[in-house]
Amino acid sequence: MEKKTSQYFKYAIGEIVLVVIGILIALSINNWNEARKVELKKQELVLNLINDFEENRAKLKPAITHSDSLSYKMNTFFDNAYQSNLKISIDSLKKLSYGFFRPVGFFPIMDSYEGAKASGNLSLLNEKELSKQLIMFQERYNFFKGVQKQGEDSFFGGPIWELKKEIGSLNKLTGRNKRDYDNIDIETYLKLIKTHLVIATFENQDNINRNTNRALKEIDEISIKIIEILNSMKK
Repeated sequence: MEKKTSQYFKYAIGEIVLVVIGILIALSINNWNEARKVELKKQELVLNLINDFEENRAKLKPAITHSDSLSYKMNTFFDNAYQSNLKISIDSLKKLSYGFFRPVGFFPIMDSYEGAKASGNLSLLNEKELSKQLIMFQERYNFFKGVQKQGEDSFFGGPIWELKKEIGSLNKLTGRNKRDYDNIDIETYLKLIKTHLVIATFENQDNINRNTNRALKEIDEISIKIIEILNSMKK
């Protein structure tokens, strides 16, 4: 009986050990599956973010080019319009002055980022430098939007609006959409661009474009860093 009891206990212990091992294996497999699912979700997010920010860079390129072009036109206007001996034609001045009234647009794609942020999946990335760059991107884009709002306010209720009320039509400055009441002679045009209101308006628009240009280039630099970090996280 003692021998049988001893064998029984050995058998029971063996069964328990096998059950425990089976449970541990099952837990290990389950944990591996969960970790695999998390990694797949992380990699999908990484790829989506890379695609979004690469597309953002593609959209930034023409915006920066446009802003650079406006800077060139504004600077060329300032360099020539107030010289005692005018070296370019009035028509050229008018074309250059149109640059003061051109907006620059940029609307980034942030669907993947906003979706991950809302769902909590952004924590899957667990990368401090990436989080820092994403915050910087948002901050610079918010600054850009603020500058664009200044431009809109100027056009619909600020300096440009006051200028339009004073002279009747911006076409007198830019020479666009020529109408009889927009036609002014050279002497009148030169006097007009030297008034305090016109100079102040042009300087305000130049400042808005400078801030726009700086913000766009900073956003582009941050986007490059974000893409580099995301690429290093790919598997």
